[in-house]
Amino acid sequence: MKQKIIILVLTCFLLSGVFSQSLEQAIKQYRYERYHTAAELFQKIVSTNPAETQAWYWLIKTHLAVNDQAAVLTSFRTIPPDVHLQPLYKVIEGSISLFSGDSAKAQTEFKVALGTGRKKNPLIQMAIAEMNILFDKGNLYSAIDLLMEASKKEKKNPNLYEALGDAYRKLYNGSESFRNYQQALELTANDPVVNYKIGKIYQTQNNESVYMQYYTNAINADPEFGPVYYQLYYANYFKDVNKALTYLQNFIRYSEPDIKHEYLLTDLYFVSKKYTEAIQESNTIIAVEKEKTKPRIYKLLAYSYEALDDNKKAEAYLKEYFVKENDTNYAAKDFELMAKISEKNKQHTDAAIWYEKALQIEKDNVQKIQLIKRISMLYKVQKQYDKQAYWSAQLYALSPEKFSNVDLFNWGVANYNAQDYQMADSVFAIYVTKYPEQSFGYYWRARSNAAIDTAMTEGLAIPHYESLIEVGLKDSTNATTKKWLIQAYGYIAAYKVNTEKQYPEALACYDRILALDPGNDDAEKYKGILTKMIETTKPIEVPNNK
Repeated sequence: MKQKIIILVLTCFLLSGVFSQSLEQAIKQYRYERYHTAAELFQKIVSTNPAETQAWYWLIKTHLAVNDQAAVLTSFRTIPPDVHLQPLYKVIEGSISLFSGDSAKAQTEFKVALGTGRKKNPLIQMAIAEMNILFDKGNLYSAIDLLMEASKKEKKNPNLYEALGDAYRKLYNGSESFRNYQQALELTANDPVVNYKIGKIYQTQNNESVYMQYYTNAINADPEFGPVYYQLYYANYFKDVNKALTYLQNFIRYSEPDIKHEYLLTDLYFVSKKYTEAIQESNTIIAVEKEKTKPRIYKLLAYSYEALDDNKKAEAYLKEYFVKENDTNYAAKDFELMAKISEKNKQHTDAAIWYEKALQIEKDNVQKIQLIKRISMLYKVQKQYDKQAYWSAQLYALSPEKFSNVDLFNWGVANYNAQDYQMADSVFAIYVTKYPEQSFGYYWRARSNAAIDTAMTEGLAIPHYESLIEVGLKDSTNATTKKWLIQAYGYIAAYKVNTEKQYPEALACYDRILALDPGNDDAEKYKGILTKMIETTKPIEVPNNK
């Protein structure tokens, strides 16, 4: 009989050891943020031994950590009645109330769990504190008070100081958070989680040398601690994409399977210009997620195919993105990409429309200027000069101080070609004011006014041709200037003959043309006619050579 008792006691001791080890392993999975694995292990424990209140507490806490409301309620309802008598059960009830947003009820239930006696159970105090830290509506100051009181009895418990560090960190008190984490490390120096949490404090301060030290400590303590690799991936994302990829791959290797990892990989492959790999990962996501696929994956596919010069697929995926994504999430660059694809396909009208869509949501003025210039140029290519002129006007309104002489020239000529001569004259008036030493403004003002005064009765073009001559004579060797001077003298000569009947002055204009171009047949011809006309005093009609 004595032997049977010894065997029974030994068996109970072994079972207790197995339970303790199983619970410890499950808690480790929780701390490593492997919540699905942790939940499975806690579930196995309560299935084998339903009376284990601590396992129930951790099971509910794991479900709460991932915001799995259905799992929380299912597990809570299956807790056996005997457990309801335990203080930790009231902690569970309070936790669910916090989860539901009822903080007042939660604090009441926590008080019941603590009891009314003078001596409080430090493990219950720590459990309540941890739940207050877990939820946004939890009372962090109450959590700190509970942990401080518990520390008087549990001075050698590193988890208590870690929880204090968590509470202070959530209060943005970095120094107190660091002090308590350090106290936890003094009790368990090789804890990867605490090293990791200290590293995160310094990472928020952009203190790379220090956070790298603690992250390295975490990896040395346990190379399979996944969360630290994510922080290192994030820290290197904009600095070294290849290093970031290595860290991300380690994060995925030591974390639970999650489709979110495929999204992260896809993004990283794209920013590192590994477009083929980005496309492969995107297709994996679509195959798994189907209709749940986030719309940005289709956009990323479009950008990847465009980078690989597959415009047909790029266009197809971008159109699919526009269908699936909420229009409030569209970016100007998305429409700009579609415009570029349309340009490559020689669909200039479509391209202009897509650029206009991009312009509607673009916020940056520098980018707006570039978009408007592109739109204006596309309409110029299509010889839709009225639209070219309109968009040039929009460009001027947006940034008149940055409007160059080329911009003014294109705007003015667009109006001229659209036969809006009055507006063309106004634009070139601005040109003359800003660039008085250049001939272009005077020439096009003359042309515009000649087009307005087609009968040459008002002489609107004359003062501008005269200004053109004044500026042009400073560089009459230039081929274009020489050509414009000949045209100016010819127009003035025609006006002098046909409108003012000032024949000698007209004859002088032809002499100036011949001085510039001795072999000019028209000048020779009209000079001869005009000379005879002066001799015979007979009127003569001279053509208006605009």
